[in-house]
Amino acid sequence: MLQSKARGSLSLFNACSILVSSTGSTGIFIIMSTLIRYTGSMAVTLIALVVAGLLNFSLSRCFTEVAVCLPNVGGPYLFQLHVFGSFAAFLFIWGFLFLVIVPAWGLLAYTAALYIVQPFFPRCIPPDAAVKLLSVCILVLIVLLNCLYPKYVNRVQTLLASTKMVASFIIVIAGAIRLAQGETGNFKDPFENTHLTAGNIAMSVLAGMFIYGGWQIITFLLEEMKKPAENLPKALGISFVIVVLQNVLTVAAYFVIMTPADMLKSDAVAVMFMDRVYRPLTPVISILVTTTSLSALNAIILGHSKTIYAAATRGHMPKVFATLNKKHCTPLAAMIFLSVLGIAVIVTGSLKQMIESVSFFAVYMSISVLLCLLALRWTQPQKERSVKVWLGTAVFQLILNAAVLGLGVYRNPVQMTIPIVVLGSSVPAYAVFILWKSKPLPVQKLIDYIMFVLHYTSRRRRKKLQFLELRHDNVISKFVLWQGAL
Repeated sequence: MLQSKARGSLSLFNACSILVSSTGSTGIFIIMSTLIRYTGSMAVTLIALVVAGLLNFSLSRCFTEVAVCLPNVGGPYLFQLHVFGSFAAFLFIWGFLFLVIVPAWGLLAYTAALYIVQPFFPRCIPPDAAVKLLSVCILVLIVLLNCLYPKYVNRVQTLLASTKMVASFIIVIAGAIRLAQGETGNFKDPFENTHLTAGNIAMSVLAGMFIYGGWQIITFLLEEMKKPAENLPKALGISFVIVVLQNVLTVAAYFVIMTPADMLKSDAVAVMFMDRVYRPLTPVISILVTTTSLSALNAIILGHSKTIYAAATRGHMPKVFATLNKKHCTPLAAMIFLSVLGIAVIVTGSLKQMIESVSFFAVYMSISVLLCLLALRWTQPQKERSVKVWLGTAVFQLILNAAVLGLGVYRNPVQMTIPIVVLGSSVPAYAVFILWKSKPLPVQKLIDYIMFVLHYTSRRRRKKLQFLELRHDNVISKFVLWQGAL
């Protein structure tokens, strides 16, 4: 019923609105110190933003072709399952769980907390313990709201998502005014302190993947759009032009007031910028970026939880996660489980680690979907494709992403070892939990007990909730991300 109502309901304007609000999220407000650490200069930073935008746009076209070929399948996890089988899908969902979902929840909660706390410490870095404590409180609050009042939370989602554009607009206008007043000192030597090495370029591209992340939502929009073959490419083009311009102009405005060395001093660069331009507006920017982070966090909580739900219905996650709240159709058990992992990452991790983890898997996901595209071109060459990219584009993207991943590991072997180990641990996990059917009775009892505790705990959160196990629900696979973004 949900599918039939939603089919063909999104216009070109709706699709552009969703893509603009989803692409990038809070990246431009939180990642500048990480990006400048690898670029070193103003000019290379701006060039990196433009190049990353163009590469992501090209990559989005490749994703669109796969989504067109497999319209009833869903997102990248289900692409892997359909094209390469169970093991590839498990490898993907395992990495997605530990390298994207958990760090992303922690990162967005941390960003919101940082922008709340930073105005109280205008000339120094706020205490990390205070930021992390507030991050945990924010994450728990948003998860509880999604569990108990999802309908009301989703009603304010679009309003919250628009705050990103408002914050960028204020920053750009403030920077333009100062530039018109003659503050051009930072533009005299734009390439000063440039770090041009292969490793730094690769890490800059990884940072760019994070800044423009979120457009992967297109794989879930396809069947919900009016005239998708015609409108989706247009929506991508329009959205990327808007987002690239927004990012470049925002960062250029930063550089009017601050040097690259200044931006390395704080992750809350937007607050630092406004504090130097016009201090009374600092709380406004703080509120706008905070609400942007909360909007993004709210969107991915439902979307990511339903991704885990979809994996559980196919046996790639514990069965307890294949349960939905009958009243709200929300995967409550998955939400609680993911929130616990998110809290653990907030407490033990750092902002840089969370960004690098998400960036690493974004490149891995791109490689996996590009391999799906090439495999479908090989196995189904005669299939009609309403959206079709030049084969050279897909091959170039595959080589580029593989090179970026390799150079990134070479540049930061210690930091990148952790994501590789996490991804590699999926192999023994697959052998134990998926292939090993005849488990000893004590092992099976332990697994059953853990599932019972998780299920009982999630029921205790709200006594009136009733759980309904659904298997292979195709509607969920199509609404994994975009329903949360709405």
